[in-house]
Amino acid sequence: MGIYEREYYRDESRGSAWFSGVNPACKTIIVINVALFFVYWSRFESPFRHDWLEANSDAIFKHGKVWQLLTATILHDTRQIFHVGWNMLFLWMFGREVENLYGTREFSVFYVTAAIFSTLCWALVDRLLPGAGLHQMFGASGAVMAVVTVYVMYNPHREMLLFFVLPVEAWMFLAVYLGYDAVLLAQDLQGMAVGPAFAVAFAAHLGGALYGFLFKHFDLRLGHLLSRRHRRPRLRIVSPPPRDRDRERSSPMPATSSRSASAGSSAKGPPLAAFPEEQLDARLDEVLAKIAREGGKSGLTEEEHTILQEASRRARDRRSDRP
Repeated sequence: MGIYEREYYRDESRGSAWFSGVNPACKTIIVINVALFFVYWSRFESPFRHDWLEANSDAIFKHGKVWQLLTATILHDTRQIFHVGWNMLFLWMFGREVENLYGTREFSVFYVTAAIFSTLCWALVDRLLPGAGLHQMFGASGAVMAVVTVYVMYNPHREMLLFFVLPVEAWMFLAVYLGYDAVLLAQDLQGMAVGPAFAVAFAAHLGGALYGFLFKHFDLRLGHLLSRRHRRPRLRIVSPPPRDRDRERSSPMPATSSRSASAGSSAKGPPLAAFPEEQLDARLDEVLAKIAREGGKSGLTEEEHTILQEASRRARDRRSDRP
């Protein structure tokens, strides 16, 4: 991730009071989902919601209602408060740390694209099920599963409580849930699933997990992808023309002045000021990952504190250069 796209280490909070502070993206997503849950609390059969907001594979592929790929992920079953409750609880538990690692803007882009991708996976699988086009899908589970997957890839050995009872490592926690979803999806495809299990969008869960894996493994952050295309020009050492060299030889600077000037320039700025952006970025990723693992900055070394300060300084300089 380019250091200029990070929000984690900024000294000041930016944006309005609504979308600022600690974990603003997670909080805003939760507020939107919970608010819409209560809006439709007593109107589950709302025609507008059913025809325009919930995901339907016929509506998406045949009638061009592609916005349903996103709108379906902010709706929940108003007959079951645990539907929105569990999704938002998991988003809050895991999303905060992922947002801290990626920054608010990157996390927001990641969540929205994960929501769209997971719904698209469900819609494609729905075309293979009996009664294709007759089913409706809604819920944030696919996007939340993408968040959980990224969290686990960063912290595979962190202890978690499976079913809130059994302590297991994070990778096993994720494997159990995905394995369960895969088995039930296979039953769906074979026409074996009946009852409440048939109504669960297992394809969206697995699609979200797949997107989270691809996002983390191939580093699909928007800022990182853009930085690959718009690299800053590198400084080069260019020898002066022959006339300039002759002029320098004819009027050399006193050795003492040269030494004192170089000493003064080396004294300016932090020791990491001369680091290339890519090298500082890699070191910064390691420091932020350590902060996430240990839950704070108390365990950082002096050098790691210096890395954070230098990255913050460059980010401020970059912002001051913007029109």
